[in-house]
Amino acid sequence: MDDITDEKLDFEEAINKTGFGKYNICLLIACCLLILAMYIDIFGFSIVLPDVACDMGLSTTQQGLLSAIPLIGVMISSYVWGLSADTIGRQKTLLLAMPVSIIWSLAASMTPTYTSLAVLKLMSACFSSSANAAAFVLLGESVPSDYRSKFMFLMASATMFVQLIISIVALPILQLTFSINMPLINLNYRPWRLLLQLITFPGIFGTIGIMLVRESPKFLLSKDHEKDAIDVLKTIHKWNKGSSEFKISSVHLKETITTYSGNSVWKKIWNQTAPLFKPPLLKNSLILYYILLCAYMTSTGYTMWVPTMTNAYFNGEDNNGKTFCEVASKAASQNLTTDCSTTIQPMTLYAVMCYSGMSGTLNILLTFIVGPLGKKRTTLLVFIIAIIAGVLLLFVKQSIASIGLFFIFLYVALILGNVNTYLVELNPTQLRGMATCLSVVVARGFGFFSVQLIATLLSDHCRPMIGGYIALITSGLLIAIWLPADNSPSGKS
Repeated sequence: MDDITDEKLDFEEAINKTGFGKYNICLLIACCLLILAMYIDIFGFSIVLPDVACDMGLSTTQQGLLSAIPLIGVMISSYVWGLSADTIGRQKTLLLAMPVSIIWSLAASMTPTYTSLAVLKLMSACFSSSANAAAFVLLGESVPSDYRSKFMFLMASATMFVQLIISIVALPILQLTFSINMPLINLNYRPWRLLLQLITFPGIFGTIGIMLVRESPKFLLSKDHEKDAIDVLKTIHKWNKGSSEFKISSVHLKETITTYSGNSVWKKIWNQTAPLFKPPLLKNSLILYYILLCAYMTSTGYTMWVPTMTNAYFNGEDNNGKTFCEVASKAASQNLTTDCSTTIQPMTLYAVMCYSGMSGTLNILLTFIVGPLGKKRTTLLVFIIAIIAGVLLLFVKQSIASIGLFFIFLYVALILGNVNTYLVELNPTQLRGMATCLSVVVARGFGFFSVQLIATLLSDHCRPMIGGYIALITSGLLIAIWLPADNSPSGKS
C-alpha cells in the first residue's frame, strides 16, 4: 500500500499522504464559521446602530464611538491571541476565546445602558479576534499543499459574505415592531436585540466544530510532540480515507524551530514579533503588510459609504450626467440624522447585500483562478483591476456604471486570501499566529484611520482624495511585484 511507509517523512509529504476528504471539509466549515463570527462581531453592530441610538438617545459622538468599539477591541487584543496561538496551540486558543466572546455578545444584547453596551461589545470583539490569529493558521497547517491556497481563499470569502448574511437576517427582523418591557433589568426588548442574539449562531456552531477536530499537527511537531502529531495525521487520514491504514514511523520539519526563554508576557510578545522584522523574514513581512495596508485603507475606509452612496443614486433625483464625486460630495454634505420614528430602511440593507454578495462571489471565483494563475499573478491582477476601476470612477457619468465601478474599486480587498496564504507559507511555524494577527492590526488600524480621513475629505475634496487612494493602490501594485514567485524556494515552508 502506498500509504504505508517506515521512512522518516517531511511534514509536507506526510500531510499530503493523509489525502483530501471529510476532515478537511469539516475543518474548513468550522474555521469559516469562526472567522464569520469575528467579522459579524466587528461589522454586525453597524446594522442596528440607528435603532440603538433611538432606544438609548445617543449623540452623534456616542454613535461614532460605539461603531468603532469592535475595531478597537480587535486591534488591542490581536497580539495576545497571536502569542497564544503560537505558544499554547491553535485549537486550544479558539476553544478558550470563542465561547467567552459569545457570552459577552449575548450579554451585550441585553444591556440597558450605553456604557455597559460599549464595554461588552469591546470585550466580545477582544475575544472573537482570536479567530483571525488561530483559525487561518489551523486550517493552513492541516490541509494538503495542493488545496492550501484554495482553502485560504474560501475562508477569506466568509469575511466577504458577512454583511450579506447580516442583512438577510436583519431584513425581516428589523421590520418587526414588538417592544417587551423588562422592568427588572430596565430595558425594552426590541427587534435589534433579537438580531444581535441570532447573529451569534455562527460562533456557536463554529466552536462546536472546532471541538470535533484536532490540533494542527505542524504546531505539535514544532513543540517536539512528534507522537501526538503522528496521531493527528492518522486521524485526518482515517476521516478522509475510511479504514485504510496509515503507518509512518517518524515525521520531521525541514525548518528550524527557534525557542525563546523568559516568562514575561511582554518578552514573549517581543520574541514572537521581532523575528518577523529581521532578516531573513524582514523583506517578505514589509511587502505583505504594506500591500495589506494599501488594500484595506481603501476597502475598509470606503465600505461604510456603500449604503449611503448607493442610496444617493436612488433618491429620486436624476444623477445621470454626474460623476461619482459629484453625487458623493452632495450626499456627504447633507446633515443626516437618525429618525427615531422609523425603522432602518430596507433599501440600505439591499445595497449592503448587493455589495457583500458580489464581493464573496468574486472571492470564491478567485479560488479557481489562483491555482493555474498563481498567488503572485492573482494579487497583481486584483490590484490592476481596482486601479482601472478607480480611474474610470473619476470620469464616468452613468449612474449604474458608477455604482459598479465603486464596488470594483473596493474589491481590492480580495487580496486577503493570498496574503494569508503567504503569511502561512513564508513564516516559520512558531511565528505564524503572530504574523497572521498582525495582518488584522494593520488592516483594521489603517482602515479605522481611513474611515475618519474619508469622512473629512469626501464632501469638499472627493476627486483628489480618490486620486490619492488610486496612487496608494498603485504603490501596492509596484511593491507586490517583489513578492516571491509561486515556485520560489522561499515560498515553501
